[in-house]
Amino acid sequence: MNRARRGSLFWAVGTVRAWSEPGLELRSQLVVLTAPYGAAPSLRSPENGTGLPLGSLVFASGDPTIAALAELTALCTRAPWAVPCFALPTGQESLEPRLMLVTELRDRLVLVPPWSAYQGDALAHVVTCVRRRAPPTPGVLARWVARRLRDRDIEAPLRHQFGEALQGTWAGGDWSVASYSRLFSQYGPYTARDWRALARLCVHAQAGALGDGDPCARLPLRAALAYARRYLGIRYQVLAERVGWEWVLEGALRRAQYV
Repeated sequence: MNRARRGSLFWAVGTVRAWSEPGLELRSQLVVLTAPYGAAPSLRSPENGTGLPLGSLVFASGDPTIAALAELTALCTRAPWAVPCFALPTGQESLEPRLMLVTELRDRLVLVPPWSAYQGDALAHVVTCVRRRAPPTPGVLARWVARRLRDRDIEAPLRHQFGEALQGTWAGGDWSVASYSRLFSQYGPYTARDWRALARLCVHAQAGALGDGDPCARLPLRAALAYARRYLGIRYQVLAERVGWEWVLEGALRRAQYV
């Protein structure tokens, strides 16, 4: 994968262009941004996405729009921990109803306003749009994990636990915390308490560990430090420099050997 010139990202004729060596132009509908988001290599095809590092952003642009969305969907199927971003065509404010057809992107896609509407560093523009994305709901988090583990049976129990963690909605019913934990033990080591902690950590990461997002969504620093070490095996500085929430779930699943 060729490395682009630092701090440069170009929109032209509906195509994202990433430049590498002088005189060599690479064209692709997919461009990758990796932490600390200072360069934008071109991704030749979605098949090359399986090795993307955690915290990656994948930016797509193209005409026709449906073709670019198809490539972005294929990439996110191979690398679900990447944050999908799409450049809105000039004069277009929404992708509905086309986006409703793409279930893999519907709740995660970051829409980036046309470059003409923004003055400044292009990479920073994309990262800012990702940071402003709405925090994930319990349903979105549960669906992501169920797809990653390829087991829809875990989705509803996870949604109940995530709802309790993020919205104060009692998981309740006839199930105790121990009952949920016994169910979750069939999939791996995380208990109901662990899943609730991960939901909070995901929202904290999306809100902006450095304070860019909603302060009400962020964990107390002491808890964030502990969760980053326990579930991701990283220092808080690493958590702070990455954006999005998908990579947090992926990192936690890998650390506990779910995937």
